[in-house]
Amino acid sequence: MNIRSLIIAVTLSFLSVSTYSKSTDLVACIDDHPPYQILADKPYGTHISALETLASALNKQLVFVKSPNFARCVALLKTGEVDVIAGLNRSKEREKFAFYAPFKVADERIVISTKDVFIEEYGDFQGKIIGVPRGTTYFNKFDNDKSLNKVSIHTIRTGLELLLKNRIDMIITSPYVIDSLLTDIKKAKLKITKLNLQNSDTDKTHFGFSKKNKLNLSQEEIVSIATNAFEQSFN
Repeated sequence: MNIRSLIIAVTLSFLSVSTYSKSTDLVACIDDHPPYQILADKPYGTHISALETLASALNKQLVFVKSPNFARCVALLKTGEVDVIAGLNRSKEREKFAFYAPFKVADERIVISTKDVFIEEYGDFQGKIIGVPRGTTYFNKFDNDKSLNKVSIHTIRTGLELLLKNRIDMIITSPYVIDSLLTDIKKAKLKITKLNLQNSDTDKTHFGFSKKNKLNLSQEEIVSIATNAFEQSFN
């Protein structure tokens, strides 16, 4: 495909979302992030189920926009091309264009590392090369810590490959992602450590809604409906 054809294809993909999305739709951006989101012909996973519950609670038709990565989903949320992302962590930068509602209790944080890396407390992050998937945030102290050596990676699976090449020392993920990668982790003889974080600011996982959403509902109405659904179904 030449450059001109690529530009036309990308433009048409945006038009298919922004021009034809209706106030009766809930447009959600999803990327491939097992086990939360799997981009099959019919997407599935725990976040997909949460989005389906949200759409039902809002009385909307769920429409998926499939993205190559989470960072792209955040960009589409910022411009209002999509209405919602499941699993958007809070940050001061994102609060300029997004608002939030919880949909489940947050997962624990797990470190995958090489055998010679020991993580017992936050201070142990110092001096380590930490792989962070593009667009991913964890908790404010970590996300805003400029003293840490954080490098951008494409996915957690990419991080595993970099660990094996000794390009990074560790990545942070959740028990559910660990379960989906356990065979690879054991085969590579990598270490799994549970993070014990006191006073973490992320005790819940949130939907992130675009302030430019096309749902024809106020922020207060959306948050109230989503929170009630969370309390009834995911708590």
